[in-house]
Amino acid sequence: MNTRKRINISENHLSLIWQRLLGKELTTEEGWRLKLMYPGRINGDSGPDFRDAVIAVSNSSIVKGDVEIHVNASDWYGHSHHCDPAYNNVVLHVVVRHNIKSATLRQNGKLVPEVCLSPKLWHQAYLIPYHQLPCLPVAKNRDKRALLGLLNFAGEERFRHKAALFQAGLLREEAGQVLFQGMMRALGYSKNSESFEQLARRVPLNFVEGMKPRGDLFLKQAWLLGMAGLLPSQRERGAFSKGNGVRKLEQIWRLVGKEADTMGENDWHMSHVYPNNSPVRRIVAQSYLLQRYCKEGLLKGVLRIVMEAPLKACCRLLGEGLVVFGDGYWQDHFDFDVGSRTRKSALLGHGKAAEMVVNVILPFAFAWGGIADKPELKEKAVTLYLNYPKLAENEITRHMERQLCLEHNCDLTACCQQGLIHIFRNYCREGNCARCPLGN
Repeated sequence: MNTRKRINISENHLSLIWQRLLGKELTTEEGWRLKLMYPGRINGDSGPDFRDAVIAVSNSSIVKGDVEIHVNASDWYGHSHHCDPAYNNVVLHVVVRHNIKSATLRQNGKLVPEVCLSPKLWHQAYLIPYHQLPCLPVAKNRDKRALLGLLNFAGEERFRHKAALFQAGLLREEAGQVLFQGMMRALGYSKNSESFEQLARRVPLNFVEGMKPRGDLFLKQAWLLGMAGLLPSQRERGAFSKGNGVRKLEQIWRLVGKEADTMGENDWHMSHVYPNNSPVRRIVAQSYLLQRYCKEGLLKGVLRIVMEAPLKACCRLLGEGLVVFGDGYWQDHFDFDVGSRTRKSALLGHGKAAEMVVNVILPFAFAWGGIADKPELKEKAVTLYLNYPKLAENEITRHMERQLCLEHNCDLTACCQQGLIHIFRNYCREGNCARCPLGN
């Protein structure tokens, strides 16, 4: 006799149940048979509840994408997910109650299969037996030093893959432009990375560095913000406060940008973006970096700080070469007329600067060292990478640290973190446990 009491289930409880269904066979309301190969990672941002899930369908095909969790199937429409493009990658809708007759449809019109969980699962989730990912017992039983060694190896693979992409770019374009585009992509994070790269192509480095006068910061800002379509006069929001600096930017743009083919405000993700990551604020940060290296050029300046960085204090020198504090209006504004009442923050802080060093500057320097026949630059770049200290955590590294029981491990380096990302992207989210080095 079943003595467990039924409880009122919540979406948080349902999310816990979903993660424990690994390896289980499920049947959708449409009659499709599924097997959960990877539950995905919890989404800490707006959008679907789980990202990067992997599901095997009965016809032996593999489906990869997002999963949305609801108590009632009608919540899909009640929460307006059918109108939101952010949910167009949802491949499964998991519910407790199928309380509507209509199918689950995405904004693009495609059907989302729906799984209605059995009432037998409406009990405390920890009582549900579940299969473990192959890497979990390995992570628990393997010597931690050996596990970190595997992560370092994976981190080196990720580094060489990034360097190879830069090397391919260097065969097509000028080195400075390749570096500039890489830095711009990094400033955009995931939501605006493509938009930042597009802006870098519309306002190429040789154009910016060839501006006269070269030391005019406002001219750089006007061109970058104007071509991005993000100056106040180009926005749909209406009236902005017109400080002296803002008026000057508008005046310059009216003179130089009359017939320019600009981007538009709709090309940028502005909502659900952390204020410090506002596209306007990051574009202004790049203008300060271009100004900082205007005499020697961005390429020479960045390669110089790589060669000058000592191994023991590399994060300090490399980071200081990219950190931007700004001044005047941009000390305490995230966007035009959007200020901070509590503090003045860096336009490009130490955390973001360190990410850019690890993901862009050092792989680029390694690639350029190979193209330019500078073995000392290649060696210095990879040595700095292997010795760079741990970066701030992101959603993927936190997810993987939990998955591998590595939370709060002080021995993790930036290379180990890059290894976590490499394993997640190449094995976990591909449902490829059989080939993962951690599971073998």
